[in-house]
Amino acid sequence: MKRFFKSNNLGISLMECMIVIIIIGVMLLIWRFTSKGHIQIAISNEGYTFIEKVVAQERIYRTNHAGFLSVAKTAKSNELNINTYDNKYFSDFSVEVTTTGIKVFVYGNNNTKAKNMQIYGTYNPSNNELKYHESW
Repeated sequence: MKRFFKSNNLGISLMECMIVIIIIGVMLLIWRFTSKGHIQIAISNEGYTFIEKVVAQERIYRTNHAGFLSVAKTAKSNELNINTYDNKYFSDFSVEVTTTGIKVFVYGNNNTKAKNMQIYGTYNPSNNELKYHESW
């Protein structure tokens, strides 16, 4: 009498597990070396967005008070109704009034990857133009 055994195919083999781990490792290495530029772009974009927000509030302030407001380096301005609490990479900002418009500076947070980073935007109300400059 022959006995037939059922094969047990419910689990995975050690070889299959090792192949999956190697594939994941290779993908992580590829991501590690290609993501550096994307992180810097994301940091810069947060600064640009915050500068646009400050310029928008300055434009509103200018229509109500017939001039721009100069703000020393701070995290919050009650007059402009703006703060940096929602920002991840930028903790302070300042506004400098010039003869042609304003300069808005945002300063990187020392506890993040934006340490020692400074982005500023120059806004010219005569042609409604905003230009960005950044330094690391």
